[in-house]
Amino acid sequence: MRPLPPKGFPDVLSDRERRDLALIERQLCDEDPRLAARFRSLGRARPVRAPKTLGGRDGVSQRSMHAAGALPCVLLAAGLIMLLAGAAAGAMAVVVAGVVLTVLTLGIAATSAPSRGAGFA
Repeated sequence: MRPLPPKGFPDVLSDRERRDLALIERQLCDEDPRLAARFRSLGRARPVRAPKTLGGRDGVSQRSMHAAGALPCVLLAAGLIMLLAGAAAGAMAVVVAGVVLTVLTLGIAATSAPSRGAGFA
């Protein structure tokens, strides 16, 4: 007797198709046991880690601009304003400086320890 399909899934394979698939699986295991083991490991469930939060508040990740504090938020805003002002004025040097400031600010925010205060959103 063949096993029942999981609840909510229709039984879409015939008995012949199931036998053919079982034969292919046995041949794979005989020819390349390492590859077969890798396929078997894909079916195992992996534990899902919950994101870390600050101060027990849900939804505020440790790696966010909100958690980084006020200084990176202000620097990010300044970098974006420089970028837009340089683009509007056609000054390539100002655009490049705005991009560099923005990237550096995001790097600082990502690598700095989270602040205890709320900071800016």
